[in-house]
Amino acid sequence: MRYLNLAVAAALAAAPARAQGPTDTLRLTLDAAIERALGQSEEIRLAKSQVAEMNGQVREAFAGALPQINGSVTYTRQFASIFQGLGGDNNGDTSFTNIFKNSPFGAPNAWAFEVTASQLLFSAGKVGAGLAAAKSARQAAELNRQESATDIAVRVRQAYLDVQYRHRLLGVAAIAIEEARKQLRQVRLFHQAGTRAEYDLLRAQVDAANQEPAVVAAANDYEVALLELKRLINVPLDQPVDLSTPLIPEDGTIPVVVEEELDAARRPAVAAAEASVRVQEQILRAAKADRWPTLSVSSTFSEQAFPTEIFPFGQQFRRNWNAAVKISVPLFNGLRTEGTVARYRAQLDRAIANRDGVREQATLDLVQTRGELQRTQVLLLARRETVQQATQAQHIAQVRYTNGLTTQLEVSDARLLLQQAQVNEAQAMRDYLMSITRLERALGRPVKVEQRPLEQVRRTIRGEEPNP
Repeated sequence: MRYLNLAVAAALAAAPARAQGPTDTLRLTLDAAIERALGQSEEIRLAKSQVAEMNGQVREAFAGALPQINGSVTYTRQFASIFQGLGGDNNGDTSFTNIFKNSPFGAPNAWAFEVTASQLLFSAGKVGAGLAAAKSARQAAELNRQESATDIAVRVRQAYLDVQYRHRLLGVAAIAIEEARKQLRQVRLFHQAGTRAEYDLLRAQVDAANQEPAVVAAANDYEVALLELKRLINVPLDQPVDLSTPLIPEDGTIPVVVEEELDAARRPAVAAAEASVRVQEQILRAAKADRWPTLSVSSTFSEQAFPTEIFPFGQQFRRNWNAAVKISVPLFNGLRTEGTVARYRAQLDRAIANRDGVREQATLDLVQTRGELQRTQVLLLARRETVQQATQAQHIAQVRYTNGLTTQLEVSDARLLLQQAQVNEAQAMRDYLMSITRLERALGRPVKVEQRPLEQVRRTIRGEEPNP
């Protein structure tokens, strides 16, 4: 009984109209939960790092088309030289030795300041192909990040709706047991007054007892679903959470997709597969460019000094400046280029096959999700009508029993039918909302929806004219 009371209390505390809770309670709408998951997800961080890596590759590829300029400062200390003592005098710098003492051959100290610049003039399109491949790879990484974000949003939305669905079931079970207990008290009074048989009392007692396991099971399912949601959005498991987006709107409306242009070709996964094909095409182009000559120009400017002391301050520097044009022709490399081209051509074929498969799967997903959306919408309308009918039936059965026109069995059956109808309605609403989410997943982007009354949606489906 203690667990049963806790379950009922949890259902009442999680009701849509909530009182102000503790200051540490985290209040989350569905959109806020998705935003929190996207901001803290490991998958998103990994996808962002891949985009940053591709940005670096684009810069590296672009650097190949720009001039390369390098500078250097070199100091050399000569401890011994083969030019020492060439004049035949072992005691000093004489004759032939003096010629080399201020030159790179005999100077004890040497300083060299050098600037080298080079520019690639022709590479048969290899640099351009590398740059195009890097840009396509960056685009594919960004599209994959969007696809990962959509996947996370779908999982969080599903977990959020599942929590609200389990909460709805818990509320239905709590109300059902309260109704059963209320009926039991009424039957007990009738039995004490002698207007009802003992069978009715036993039946009411059994009905009330049968409701207790359902409440405990619903409470456990609700707690498990809530823990799963907390895990997805990175919330401490012991922190109270208040979900403010209801499963079933109180105004009697439902979201309806009003967007007509639904094209699976715009899905990020399809666009990423297209970008991957372009990457492989440019890589193959760059590999083929290795068969052609390359042309480059370079220039070197240097200043040199050979002081007798360590530092060259006040010394006369000697200048050297040259330029060169270089053409490199690949004559034979053991057919390595041909092997590389064959390998990249196979990778291109694999990328094309993968793109075609992704495109076909996206089209199939879109067709299936659109059909599922229509099915769940019709089912939701039918479940809502069933709830209305079951509510009316229970009311009639209760009135008939109070007036002595029926038995306790009819009241119990009517209450069970209403409970099952409410459960079916909650499940239909969850399935309908998830079908919208799956449609967004198939498209890779949010769809335009608007809230419409159920009666208007019902008339639209049945082809009835709207009321004036």
